Amino acid sequence: MKQRLARLRSILDSLGLGYMLVTKIENVRYLSGFGGSSAVALVTPTDSILVTDGRYKEQAPAQASGWEILVYTRSIFKEIAGALPAGERFGFEVTCSFDFHKKLSVEVGQGRLEPLDGIVEGLRATKDGGEIELIRAALGCAGSGFEAIRTMVRAGCSERNIAAELNYRMTLAGADGPAFDTIVSSGPNSALPHAPLTDRPLSEGDLVVVDFGAKRDGYLSDTTRTFLLPGADARAREAFEVVSGALEEVLGSLKPGVKASDVDALANEHIAMAGFAEHLSHSLGHGVGLEIHEKPTLSAISADVLEPGMVFTIEPGAYIEGLGGVRIEELVLMTERGPEVLSADISA
Repeated sequence: MKQRLARLRSILDSLGLGYMLVTKIENVRYLSGFGGSSAVALVTPTDSILVTDGRYKEQAPAQASGWEILVYTRSIFKEIAGALPAGERFGFEVTCSFDFHKKLSVEVGQGRLEPLDGIVEGLRATKDGGEIELIRAALGCAGSGFEAIRTMVRAGCSERNIAAELNYRMTLAGADGPAFDTIVSSGPNSALPHAPLTDRPLSEGDLVVVDFGAKRDGYLSDTTRTFLLPGADARAREAFEVVSGALEEVLGSLKPGVKASDVDALANEHIAMAGFAEHLSHSLGHGVGLEIHEKPTLSAISADVLEPGMVFTIEPGAYIEGLGGVRIEELVLMTERGPEVLSADISA
């Protein structure tokens, strides 16, 4: 945590700011280790202060070691204002709500507030060893849960029942819960990249997309597998092969320093050249950590460069209205030597 704070202070110093108010709860956790649901962090040139409420008066000091803990009983905005030197400018995260910004401005004065965008998120893009181990642990829970339900992916089982069992099995394996709403979509439903769960029973010949992840100690995993049930037609099998080929080509191209936009373009070109250009619906991938979508972003408009320590998904897909969809998603760690596919052992 000390190294994270030192990196943040270095950035603030380069911006001519000594103070920053961190309000996004994932960023608060990243900097302090506090895992509760309500707190803000004030980072100064020499101190780090966690402001929270009475529910966390014992949890906060136990988790945020080395931080000064302020448990407010009056307005949190008055507590923040009281912790700041008079007249000092300070940065705040633009992701805070309009209401929060308005009430803070009343207490400290609008002229003291300096909007900051993506500062801590940029630090979070590159994971340290501890974070990577937590992601591996989350992925292990997800993989165990998935292994337990693979035989349920057959004609007659419903999407909802498979998802419920998968969530249960991930929790039994040690997860704190699912990382996001588990997706199980079958047949024509699978043509929707983020299809809602239904009671539809799987049928022979279906494409079945299972998109799942686990949460463990704040960190997340994300993986997708697509099943071809017996009797799938030639178009469905072709879509599966095209997406598999795109995934293989992209993984073979990954190395430190590659532009995320170039990787996205490579996948899209592979799928388009196979005649599926009209069936592309989303960008190639995203970072995973304390949030299920964070930096880096692998898309056509991304300015990100893939560097060692980044953990991200590679998830090419093709979605054919009326028939179904295919998405195969791997969770990847970029190392100095190239990509490590963390989810390689999870097989459909």
